[in-house]
Amino acid sequence: MTVVPMAPEIIWFNPSEPYVDDPTETIELMAKSSSNRGPLGIYYGFDEQDPSTGVWVIAWKNVAMHKSFMAHETYVDFALPVMEAMIGSGEMTQILLFHHHAFLKAISSPITQFVYIALRPHHNRDYELEPLIQKLQSQLSLQSGCYSSSWGPSVEHDDMYVGLIGWRSRSDHDCAVNGEIAATVSHIRELGSVEVKFTRLQAHPTSMLQTNYSSVPIM
Repeated sequence: MTVVPMAPEIIWFNPSEPYVDDPTETIELMAKSSSNRGPLGIYYGFDEQDPSTGVWVIAWKNVAMHKSFMAHETYVDFALPVMEAMIGSGEMTQILLFHHHAFLKAISSPITQFVYIALRPHHNRDYELEPLIQKLQSQLSLQSGCYSSSWGPSVEHDDMYVGLIGWRSRSDHDCAVNGEIAATVSHIRELGSVEVKFTRLQAHPTSMLQTNYSSVPIM
């Protein structure tokens, strides 16, 4: 049986003043207009290092449903509030993920880290990068304060891999990258450029993908 990956869409953007004042109005319109059209959840926040930058994570059930909705006449009702909330076009990346639960835990954590790895020419994603990602995932699962990590290839860019890592705090992240995972991260950086962002995501109340970390034990 073929497993169809989910296809979260990550959008970083320059938000309009009305959106900054009240993001929930836009999120409500996005959720209402896309109901039963493919999103399993809509998550929103601001860049921890640059609060003037907003972020959306739209957890599409799969690429086919996303494309089908984009071709439907009602898509304009979804696109209009999105465009009104953004100044400029934004930076969009869609990724393919097979492990829904790991993704859910990462985006529901107190801090979500986004890692964008763009391979340099003459390096191979399948044979060079993915084994290192698997090693990093294994190491992260043992780190204090790391809830989960979820990784997948970009839909738009063959040379890009994207990771979402859920942390209890930034200090837990800092301890990990300066400790046991440092060597693996260094090897990944040898293969390509690495961009890192952090945010505190909130879920729209109707999101099907939600969890509560108040009772989750820390390793």
